[in-house]
Amino acid sequence: MSERRENIKLSRWLENEVPSSFSNRNELVDIIETIAESTIPIRGLLERGITSREIEQRMEIEKAGSHSINLYGEFQIHEDILTHSIILKALQESDIDFLFIASEEAEPVLGKGKFGITIDPVDGSSNVIVNRTVGTIVGIYNEMGHITCSFYVLYGIYTNLIIAFNGKVAEFILDTSPYSMTFYHYIYQELKDLPNNEEEGIRCLGGNSTQWSNKCKAYEKELIRRNFKDRYSGSFVGDIHAIINYGGVYSYFPSPKAKIRIYYEWLPLAFIIETLKGVFITISTAENIDDVKRIGDIEPLTASNVQRIHTRTSGGLLGSEKPVNLFLSTI
Repeated sequence: MSERRENIKLSRWLENEVPSSFSNRNELVDIIETIAESTIPIRGLLERGITSREIEQRMEIEKAGSHSINLYGEFQIHEDILTHSIILKALQESDIDFLFIASEEAEPVLGKGKFGITIDPVDGSSNVIVNRTVGTIVGIYNEMGHITCSFYVLYGIYTNLIIAFNGKVAEFILDTSPYSMTFYHYIYQELKDLPNNEEEGIRCLGGNSTQWSNKCKAYEKELIRRNFKDRYSGSFVGDIHAIINYGGVYSYFPSPKAKIRIYYEWLPLAFIIETLKGVFITISTAENIDDVKRIGDIEPLTASNVQRIHTRTSGGLLGSEKPVNLFLSTI
């Protein structure tokens, strides 16, 4: 990890790290900064238990009911709808030209810019009511449909932002100290490394274990034998953040119902992990090794096929190279 540089704000880090030769550089920087700034009121709402009337009125967000059903027929609680609205409104009211903005909360919004944006506004939203960590996941795609930058914000005891771009993964902490009460900023902490444990990492194994194949169960037993501790939390962001810090593997094993969305859950987090020299695979069935796919095998997401945003996968693994490859050798 790099030595920490004091008081480097996200905006200055981006100015230093995004090359001047990068195509549409200023547009990319503006997108990152706008979304990052919009997560600050989201953090405030989560701290207040989503008592959101004041924010709705100030931002003139159309008031949503206490709950509704999203595009997947799933129960959609109020923080999902509100946080999506905050991010979308921030992007639409800025001077940014985007190619599309897409999330699970609404149909994609198309534009004429150079970058597409995918958002999971409150990953793990069911954790809110039991006071566990949640996060926001953002992917940024170029005109060719390839992911070029991604980041997540984790709302916990403190709020941090992890961003992957140009071969680096950096961590920022939201400065909420009293002297910055009026203007909060994300402050640079360090560049991240991913531990590559053969033993004593963490395992976050999701999915319905009653539906796991014998091979998936054998993999779990092997991880337990190697002292990988169970840390599955119900928040993809929270689990990935733990893996980045301690090493290990996140998996969602195939089940009759495809669960995890490829383009605004898997790919943005996979881009971070692969930038850290980790491994990402999707699997259609645990029995058939031929169904394994990696990040380069997945169809690019462009404005012309943005409806693919709703594509799910039955299963996959994401994490440090050794425990992920252990799955491939186990099956």
